Amino acid sequence: MFKRPRLSAQSFPVNAGIAGFLLFYAASCSGPQEPAEQGEAAVQEQDAVPESADAANVNMLPAVWSTRQLDSPVASIGVAGGAGSTFAVAYDDGSVQIFDFDGERITETTGEGTRALAEGRYAMLAGTPVTIFPGIDAEGSLKVWIYGGGVAAPIQYDLQGDQTGPAAGLCAAPPADDADSIHRIAYWTETEPATLYNGAVREAGGELVFEVEDEQSADGPITACIISGDAATAFTDPVDAAASLRRLGRETLILSEGNGRLKLAVGESEPASFDIREGITVEVPSMFTSLAATGDARGGGYPGGVIIVGGTVSGDDHRVVMIDPSRITMSPIEVPTATE
Repeated sequence: MFKRPRLSAQSFPVNAGIAGFLLFYAASCSGPQEPAEQGEAAVQEQDAVPESADAANVNMLPAVWSTRQLDSPVASIGVAGGAGSTFAVAYDDGSVQIFDFDGERITETTGEGTRALAEGRYAMLAGTPVTIFPGIDAEGSLKVWIYGGGVAAPIQYDLQGDQTGPAAGLCAAPPADDADSIHRIAYWTETEPATLYNGAVREAGGELVFEVEDEQSADGPITACIISGDAATAFTDPVDAAASLRRLGRETLILSEGNGRLKLAVGESEPASFDIREGITVEVPSMFTSLAATGDARGGGYPGGVIIVGGTVSGDDHRVVMIDPSRITMSPIEVPTATE
């Protein structure tokens, strides 16, 4: 079995527990800070699309917002809606940075060592309000990145509990019942890529503990997964990324197959393909390196939720782009038939 050393926060005493960690964390907060590298963090202007043009493209979703050029290629994105209203970007060099829904950087980057991130959430840990983002470090260990207050960069903290092997990928979602757990995580491993392990993160004994509750086998190597309620669903090739957009009891599945398009499905309907329409000032990567979504996006003025993708626009111009799914999430009309 793959064993990990006892985990600790960056620059924090090992074995201190989550309560002590949060005491250290709170002491490091000095209130809201100005966005890091503010000159680089400005966003593109939101594009106003004429109603007639929008109606003529029923199988298109508009890209409405974008960061400016980022320092490194985007490897992974984790988004937290609601009171969290932020998204975390893991760069190819392994560093992590937090953005708000206006696309502005609100922290500095962490050190290297992050492989992937998943959906985050706003939560109370040991009585302290924070936003947490589950993820995988460079060695394949499951961890969480904690952000809030005025900390300069998200802080890495470990999860107790054994893994069956180095994690190759993961997905996450809030629990169906907040009283039962803090968050849910599903992951697959490098050694067993066709098995998905699904479980819950809880506070226990002064630590954050991840407990596997069930596992399922896929038809082949897993490439993506989502969690709905307490159930996890695995995807295989050609799907290379998946997200679930939950809004007012309506769940929309979002899939990427590496072709610069997205497939969306509401409920039990078949996924329909959608092109992404660029705005007047918003460019869209031809291929997506990462995908995330939230239906609760009150921090950024997206009434129907937001889909967030990362990729390279051209050359070394790396960006994160926000896409408006309102045509699907706010319409009673069935999803249009896919056009291949």
